[in-house]
Amino acid sequence: MSGELVTSEEDLPSNNAQESLAAADNIDDNDDGTDQSLIIPVTTSTNGNNYTNGKDGGGGSSASSSSGLFIEIFPEEMSSIRPSTLSNVLRDERAPLKTWCDASLLYMKAKREKEGCDLLNAAVDSDDVMSGSNTNDRLRSLASAGIAALAQANRQITDGSGGGSASDVIGGGSKDLLDNLLESSKAAEKRDNDLKEELRVMADTRFTKADNINQVNPQTWIGRGMLNLAQKRLDQAKFFFENLTLRECGEILPALIGMAAVKYLEKDYAGAIELYGRAMSKYPQKSGAATRVGFGMACYRLGQIDRAKAAFKRANDMDPENVEALVGIAVLEMASLDSDVLDPKEYRAKAEHVIKMISTANLVDHTNAMVQNHLANHYFWKWTPVPGMVQVERGSNVVRGNMASSLEAGDRIRIGHEFETLVVADDGDEGRGDDENTFRMKDSWKFDSASNLKIWKKDYDRVLSLAKGAYNSTNMPEVQAESLYMLARVFHARGEMEQANKFYDKACMHSPELSPARFGLAQTLIWDEAYDEAAAHLRLLLGTCSNATDALAALGLLEVKAGKDRREAFVYLKKAIDLDPFNADLVLIEALALQQHESDYPLSLDRYRKAVRLLEAQSKVVPADVLTNMGVLCHETKQYDEALEMYGKALKAVEAENPESASKSDEGGDGTFVRHKDNNLFWKYVDTNIRVKASEGDEKTKLTVASSQTDVESIGVKVGDDISLEGGIEATIKDISKGDDGAINLVVNIDVDLKSAETKIFVKHSNGRLENPSSISIAFNLARLHESSGRIVPAIELHKAILKQHPSYVNSYLRLACIARDCGSLKDCSEWLKNAVAVAPGNPEVLALVGNLHLSLCDWAPAQNVFDQLLQQKVPKVEAYSMLSLGNIYFNNLNTPKKYSKHLQHAADFYRRILAKDKANAYAANGLGTVLAEKGELFKAKEIFNRVREVSGDTISDSLLNLGHIYLAQKKHPEALQMYQSYMNRTRSSGAQTTSKSQEDDEAEVLLYIAFAYFDWARQTELFNNAKAAPADERYQKCIEYIEMAMKKSKRENVVLRYNWCLAKLQAANCVLQKVNRNIRRTAQEVKDALDGLEESLPILQTMLQWKEEGRKVAISKGMLTGVVNQCKHNIDSAKSHLKEELKKEQDAETLRNFQRIEAEATEKQRALAASLQKEKEAQEMEESEQRARKKMARVTNLVDEWKQADAATKKESTPKKKKGKGDVPPGGVDDEAGIFDTDMPANDASALFDDSDDDEDDGDEAADGGSAKKAEPPAAAEGEVAQKGTEKDLFGDSSSDEDEEISKKRSSSDGNDDEEQASKKRKLDEKDDE
Repeated sequence: MSGELVTSEEDLPSNNAQESLAAADNIDDNDDGTDQSLIIPVTTSTNGNNYTNGKDGGGGSSASSSSGLFIEIFPEEMSSIRPSTLSNVLRDERAPLKTWCDASLLYMKAKREKEGCDLLNAAVDSDDVMSGSNTNDRLRSLASAGIAALAQANRQITDGSGGGSASDVIGGGSKDLLDNLLESSKAAEKRDNDLKEELRVMADTRFTKADNINQVNPQTWIGRGMLNLAQKRLDQAKFFFENLTLRECGEILPALIGMAAVKYLEKDYAGAIELYGRAMSKYPQKSGAATRVGFGMACYRLGQIDRAKAAFKRANDMDPENVEALVGIAVLEMASLDSDVLDPKEYRAKAEHVIKMISTANLVDHTNAMVQNHLANHYFWKWTPVPGMVQVERGSNVVRGNMASSLEAGDRIRIGHEFETLVVADDGDEGRGDDENTFRMKDSWKFDSASNLKIWKKDYDRVLSLAKGAYNSTNMPEVQAESLYMLARVFHARGEMEQANKFYDKACMHSPELSPARFGLAQTLIWDEAYDEAAAHLRLLLGTCSNATDALAALGLLEVKAGKDRREAFVYLKKAIDLDPFNADLVLIEALALQQHESDYPLSLDRYRKAVRLLEAQSKVVPADVLTNMGVLCHETKQYDEALEMYGKALKAVEAENPESASKSDEGGDGTFVRHKDNNLFWKYVDTNIRVKASEGDEKTKLTVASSQTDVESIGVKVGDDISLEGGIEATIKDISKGDDGAINLVVNIDVDLKSAETKIFVKHSNGRLENPSSISIAFNLARLHESSGRIVPAIELHKAILKQHPSYVNSYLRLACIARDCGSLKDCSEWLKNAVAVAPGNPEVLALVGNLHLSLCDWAPAQNVFDQLLQQKVPKVEAYSMLSLGNIYFNNLNTPKKYSKHLQHAADFYRRILAKDKANAYAANGLGTVLAEKGELFKAKEIFNRVREVSGDTISDSLLNLGHIYLAQKKHPEALQMYQSYMNRTRSSGAQTTSKSQEDDEAEVLLYIAFAYFDWARQTELFNNAKAAPADERYQKCIEYIEMAMKKSKRENVVLRYNWCLAKLQAANCVLQKVNRNIRRTAQEVKDALDGLEESLPILQTMLQWKEEGRKVAISKGMLTGVVNQCKHNIDSAKSHLKEELKKEQDAETLRNFQRIEAEATEKQRALAASLQKEKEAQEMEESEQRARKKMARVTNLVDEWKQADAATKKESTPKKKKGKGDVPPGGVDDEAGIFDTDMPANDASALFDDSDDDEDDGDEAADGGSAKKAEPPAAAEGEVAQKGTEKDLFGDSSSDEDEEISKKRSSSDGNDDEEQASKKRKLDEKDDE
């Protein structure tokens, strides 16, 4: 129920009868806040009258004065005075018109509006009363009568008594409840509108009479404004309130309130607040509670919740019986409650206070629709205790007790604090008994048997009564829509979906923006499987409330189920999760949506894990169903270990949900049906309190009981029990005996080596999980996991244990039948199916499996009978499967003589019938594609198979196989091979057989298809008959390879496979022999392999021919076999000659290759020798070059040393000496000064530094005559420059050896000239010394 405050013109404060009339009656009065008593002067004689006693049945008092007697009636006495009595008094005493108006006003203040209005109308309609009054009184009376009529018209709503009682809803009248409710509402609305129109006409008549008396009367203006306001003529109402009354009379109370009401209806809430505030400020008492209510409503519309709440509270203080104020406070208080913030006790206390206020409002005004709707919503959620106690047994749906009040079918009850269900009608069996306090519930009691249990129920009768009353108490579509929504919710909770759908639909018609009603309508449409309509309503809901997470999640789930636009579907789900990311339920819905498509299993499993993390983070219990789904998804995605873990957690969750029955072990051992180690989730070891020791002697398999037990029966174990000893030793008891010495001996199946002298024995017993009905589905899934994992023995054991605990569990019978069939034990399969039929004679699944068993045996006629029987049952879930199976039967029998066309047509008819009911049935579409392919319409068939692949996501593997056949027929061999390989991969990964045969035979058949594709491809390639036919040989080899693989897969000898293998060998050999004519290279080995294949095939073919001649059953005709044998013999002879030719060619080629090899080796040797000599020469040259470089470096070093010595000598000679006497001549003479510092060195002396001539040549040159040195100086200098340049090049290794020799010669001649020049200089110095 929404917290919206619904308001109309009936609820506006200006329409309150007594306050409007009082305000109009006292326009100029002061706001003194006091109510005056009614004074009626006594004008008649007191004789014979009782008025003077003041005892007219309603109270009052009489008094006397000097002027006469009078009757005084106090305001609090008006509620007990009958209007007829008061009217007679006023008429008899000829009371003035003013007194009549005062009496009417007091009635209205006493909440008796109708009586006050009737009294006022009586006065106005009386000529005697009106004629004796003055003009002002007549104006006042007429205006007041008109205003009272308007107020009564605005409050005139039918009380709904004609709509039927709650018992009509619960009983047989519920079928036409909506029609009756709508009809009664329309009739009541018509009566109400007629009465309203009559009252408004009366009011208009009163105002017209008042205008005839005086057109300038503020009271009439107020009345006219109220009349126009009631008729929604806001501009005219504003004219009377604002332009006339407020302008002429100032801010009087009626005009302020009326103008505020106009502003409110114009949605100018700020203006309404201002006017209401001015009215309350100027008239704090007379403005009354209704003005505060209007002020609060305007504040609420502007979002000023605190001011609105304060205004409602003030109105409640002024008038505790003001219904609008009570409802306003209650709604705002309820909206402010937050269970997450408040303490639970405080939350309950405030909630109870709110409900108390709403109940008070209902007591005050039981026709207020808003109050009734809120109360209906309260009782919809409230659990009402039922007096008495009940008892119920585990697994039973019959409840017995001593309830004081009986329960009826459809009541929702709660037993204890956890178990909720519905009461269902008694089916008349013996389980109910004759006790009136015994009833049957929809669900079986899943806990342990218990008694003295408390029981509660939902008081839906009261909800229906209140909702119907609310609907009939208003004509506002929005409020009526909420009433219809409450009725729909009751039927929805009771499971009466058709009735709920009608009421939801009608509620949406009344108020299209009522989101909860539209969501409920979508839910009922989903129940009715009208998914497209449900999705359309959810889209409409999201148009008005885009952030409705439940609607987004439901729409996403519907889109996924429809399979139209999965991307858009998950956009809705993602948006819902984004709006509430910590809502685990939304994540679970997304996981469920992903679970609808096999390709999305990994993503679905990931979402489940995320939801589990959210639940654990919020400290919430993960439901067992969620863990079970996770286990199934892990199973489907081959995560077997994790699947086992999930199933274990699911079993623990079931125990947590039902702690009374958790972990109950079978101490007696009679229920120990599961013992395999892989089924350890269903058994445990129990301490027997028996100790054993090793037996004396060498027998390690014998144990002796060391405890005090002396009787074999008292030890607590028996033969066949599985036991556990300390140290992890597990064994099985084979024998129990008592020795001669009285000791009890246990013989086990293994050698036992005890580590201690004595040890305890633990025996394996059931842990009670299989006794819990909620664990059976998990146990079944675990058995299926064992099957998929190859653990057949524990799977069979678990299925049998399930059947012993729950013999009616049909699925285990069916799985045991399937296991027996897959193991080749058709007899056991038949037995299990017979048991299943005995348990569930008409079970469609059982019959379907029986039909499948006949199909696996190719028993077409019995299979057809079974599926015909299923088709007659018209079970929706099995009908399509039956028609599909019948279509397949007819298609598989096309080879029946003279019935090809008939059977093909029957198959097509069945497939089309399925598609007519379900266009998304991919299996039927695949069957129709095979029919079209059989008719030769390959293009249409291919389109259908591609569409099937697209829709099913390759889950229907037959479409891949059929596409392969289509491509092969179209000679598109690569595409065909790709389809066949995809088919093989798909069937291998799923582990399911592809046809009615065994998995091995199926795979052998598909391998043969692949071999034929390669064979046909090779033959097509051979058609080129040139070099382009080269790949044919390789493709024949691939064909032979796949045929050999098929022969290995086939469990029995297949003559056709052998014949195909021989034929492929023959064609491969022929292809090799034809290579010569096609200019394709071949080898002798290829020819030899071809010959070997022919020689290997010939005996097989001859054997087949012999069998055929002997009359044995061979599928190949004799003529064909004879032709192939002859061709094989001919090819053998031809292959032998080809082999000789190829061997000769290869021998010649080998000789030629040898010659070429020898020649190549000689050439290589010569090249190697030349290369070796070249390397030696290069090495020698390199050595010589390195030697010259070393010599050059040595000369450079010597020259540098000589330069240093020469520089030192020059410095020494330049040192000044003391001049001696003329006669004193030092030994050796005195050097001339000019000679000492003579620097006229030859220009080419520097070149001598780089002279690379030998030292001996230098010595010889020094001895030569230097007389002609000056004449040879210029050329010597030039030669020195050249020599210097050459030497510089030699230093860096740039000059060649020839250049070195030439420069060396030039240097030799140059050195001679230098020596002569040096000798000449020496002679000159000697001559100077002599002088």
